[in-house]
Amino acid sequence: MFHRLVSTIAIVACAGAFVAAAERATFILTSGERKAGPVVYHGSANENLINGYLNLGVDNGPDLTFPIDQVAVIDFVGGRPPATELQAVGSGQSIALRSGSVEQGRFVNIIGGNTVKWQDQNGNTRDIPISQVRRIYLNPQSAMTAFRADRSIAVGTVGQQQLEPGAVRVEANQPWTSTGISVKKGDRISFRTTGQIAFARGDGQLAGPDGNDSSRNPAFPVVSMPVGGLIGKIGNGPAFAIGSNSQPLVMQTDGVLMLGVNDTEYSDNSGFFSVVVTKS
Repeated sequence: MFHRLVSTIAIVACAGAFVAAAERATFILTSGERKAGPVVYHGSANENLINGYLNLGVDNGPDLTFPIDQVAVIDFVGGRPPATELQAVGSGQSIALRSGSVEQGRFVNIIGGNTVKWQDQNGNTRDIPISQVRRIYLNPQSAMTAFRADRSIAVGTVGQQQLEPGAVRVEANQPWTSTGISVKKGDRISFRTTGQIAFARGDGQLAGPDGNDSSRNPAFPVVSMPVGGLIGKIGNGPAFAIGSNSQPLVMQTDGVLMLGVNDTEYSDNSGFFSVVVTKS
């Protein structure tokens, strides 16, 4: 889940002086684990994120290091996020400020143990004091699972749907959703899927996990499956059908498991599938 650096001495030798900061954070991992400690920094640039790894101090011990793609949320305040915050978090990275506002963009780094470097959607980078930040959502989907969040919404003809506790929310209006789960070749993965999505605007344009037989297209990610069905892929590998099948599927390669809907045009889609993913 995480890696300890060999020693603080090694960090000092290769990255510059270690400095413990007064600010503290909780790293909520994509697995649901939580690790808390001081926000630390290293090197001449006073960075926390180094070579793709976030660092967390340990009282009277060496740093813990975490690959950034295994951290769902950097939480500076603790507690459960308010519903308004969770509703405002998008499908990409977001920062929630203590003023109550939530902004979309990209996390760059934490500098000096007290400042978040954040890039907004226009590509502009600014420094935000940690004292003004509640949380940084690095992997929103895993964050919703960790917080057991219900972000159910009324979506056109799909109606009111709810996210099952512990499930991944697979939005129909985007090609792929990361589960935050890393798999290895040979792993047996089971899926339990509920809900339905709209694959176009208009009456009757609905699909369950197995898709809607009214439309098939050789350009679909999975040619053998009709429109709107639940599909998966590992990293940038080829897509495969999942549907309503609850029997374990054997993973064909290593990487992060992604889920999506079988379609070529996503802008007119709405709704989501609620998918519980289990390793056998």
